[in-house]
Amino acid sequence: MIIFVPFMKNCLSFILVSTLFLTSCGGFSKIQRSTDNDYKFEKAKEYFAKEKWLNCATLCESVMQPFRGTEKGEEALYMICKSYINNENYQIARTYIKSYIRSYPRGKYLEEICFNLAYCYYKESPEVKLNQEPTDAAIEALEDYLSKYPNSENSGLAREMRTEMREKLAEQQLNNVKLYYDLGDYRGNNYLSAIICARNAKKKFPDSRYDEDFSYYILLSYYRQADQSVEKKQYDRFIDAKDECYSFRKEFPSTKYAKEVESIQHKIDRYFEHHKN
Repeated sequence: MIIFVPFMKNCLSFILVSTLFLTSCGGFSKIQRSTDNDYKFEKAKEYFAKEKWLNCATLCESVMQPFRGTEKGEEALYMICKSYINNENYQIARTYIKSYIRSYPRGKYLEEICFNLAYCYYKESPEVKLNQEPTDAAIEALEDYLSKYPNSENSGLAREMRTEMREKLAEQQLNNVKLYYDLGDYRGNNYLSAIICARNAKKKFPDSRYDEDFSYYILLSYYRQADQSVEKKQYDRFIDAKDECYSFRKEFPSTKYAKEVESIQHKIDRYFEHHKN
């Protein structure tokens, strides 16, 4: 008895769980096999309410074609979109979202669906060091949504998401600037490339939190370019560095780079003290 009672209990538990599982699967399979589309549609709505997303999506996909162009067809397609989003299958969700926009251009869920398209791209946006095509797509979709629904319930969230995506792109550009700067004069004038990249980023992302960083690396690159130049180019390049130092201090009087900028200013002044005309 000491040996077999726990064993029997475990067996009974396993049989009970297995029976419940098979009954559940059998019930869903029976619904799938039904030829009554209205019945499957109602069951899909029940699964949706219970947050059984894949069951709901599967049933809705089976009735979507028969109900095409009807209110039920629109609702079925809407539930498919939401089910895949809630199940975090964003790429599949986007396919159905685009189908909804094409099929129901005046649909009652259109505003939410347009936001969800942007949301899917937003969720697919990768870490900064990777290719940012989904981030670009998210920004485009968010701007399209905001142009169509500027005062919608989700407009505030959409603006926050757009800002987050733009900051990600700005951060990636800052990393590129730093890379050029770190390469220095290796196989060419990478300081100039850093300057050009940073200036373009400042134009593209004027309100970015990295704006000061871009300006600092422009100044730093001008100084390094001058300091490491051949003698005949140094004077003109130190003039550029001096002008940039003045511009930076004017733009950011309370800069977080105060000590670094002061040091650069001191080195530039010392150069001109030794190269008076």
